[in-house]
Amino acid sequence: MTHILSIIHYPVFGGPHNSNMRLIPFLQKKGIQTTVLLPEEHGNAAEKLKDAGIQVVLIPLHRARATLNIGTHFQFFTQFSAEIREISEIIQRLKIDIVQINGLINPHGAIAAHRVGVPVVWQILDIHTPVILRYAIKPLLMHYADVIMCTGQKVANKHPGVTKRPDRLVNFFPPVNLTDFSPKISTRNQVRQELGIDTSILVIGTVGNINLVKGHDNFIHAAAQMKAKVHNTCFLILGTIHNNHKNYAKSLEILANNLGLKIGQDLIFLDPAGRVHELVQAMDIFWMTSRSEGIPTAMEEAMALKLPIVSFDVGSIGELIMHGCTGYLVQDQDPKLIAKYTLDNLLDEKIRNEMGSRGRHFIQEHAALEVCAEQHIKAYSLASKYNK
Repeated sequence: MTHILSIIHYPVFGGPHNSNMRLIPFLQKKGIQTTVLLPEEHGNAAEKLKDAGIQVVLIPLHRARATLNIGTHFQFFTQFSAEIREISEIIQRLKIDIVQINGLINPHGAIAAHRVGVPVVWQILDIHTPVILRYAIKPLLMHYADVIMCTGQKVANKHPGVTKRPDRLVNFFPPVNLTDFSPKISTRNQVRQELGIDTSILVIGTVGNINLVKGHDNFIHAAAQMKAKVHNTCFLILGTIHNNHKNYAKSLEILANNLGLKIGQDLIFLDPAGRVHELVQAMDIFWMTSRSEGIPTAMEEAMALKLPIVSFDVGSIGELIMHGCTGYLVQDQDPKLIAKYTLDNLLDEKIRNEMGSRGRHFIQEHAALEVCAEQHIKAYSLASKYNK
């Protein structure tokens, strides 16, 4: 059995953890065992993964951060070598065959794997990293990655050097469990009753941890534009608020109030707490107003639930959404255009249903668990080949 060490530098559950949690049981059936390495710090990722029956190893593990705090950067660099040594020891102790790096800017695992002769699959998941840092890390990426996986060709194109080795590039759509994310009228009615939303109300929503990158302020600006035109509308934001983003979350409430949206009535904030597959079914339309993305799993899940999409065209979202077929893409990050596309095209329930059905079909073809697993298996096989 092949043993993968999947390294994620973030303690808070997000996209990479979600993908690992879904893929690992499926890969296990294919003879691939996976252990996830996480930082030993406050967060909910380790608990969620362990609850799902996934083997987790915790160590002190620093990560590059967008901060002016000199102490944070000092800790990162002074602990860098020691953390690489510890990861190398774990690779040897667990008899790891391949190391998977989830994200661009923390090279610890790749260097550790190289030191003990283990292949590296390095995943680039979005375009959030500033361009100057993409160029700075290019030499490490090209030297240590046996195979690079990207969430879509557009993400690959945005990272220097990646497309120069097409034989070592594997693109993939994050996995969706189509059994969990299957639309049911009974679930929709139950959730709307629970939230106090009448069946006649048009519900527009989004999903994502509350932070600036996810652009919830853009969502609220678009919601105010929409509400001014269609009064019988409610907006739902599903996302967890973590300590380092509490100020941003508070600013969203202030913004909503200033724009005339009543919290709890016009605009509902809710921590989904593991119920995304149920709560999203209260929605009629899904908006994505992020400043940066790769291919957002939350959008794929909304499509699996037959929701039409209106989204900023960032990252590889243009490879996921067929404009005018499964949703609408906004080229400029202008919230007014999010509202305009919705008003002009998606007030008709029949059109929404047709788009939603096409969206689910796309996910079945491109993002089902078995499709994503095959791309990972391909990447692991190539990594083993090129590492020899």
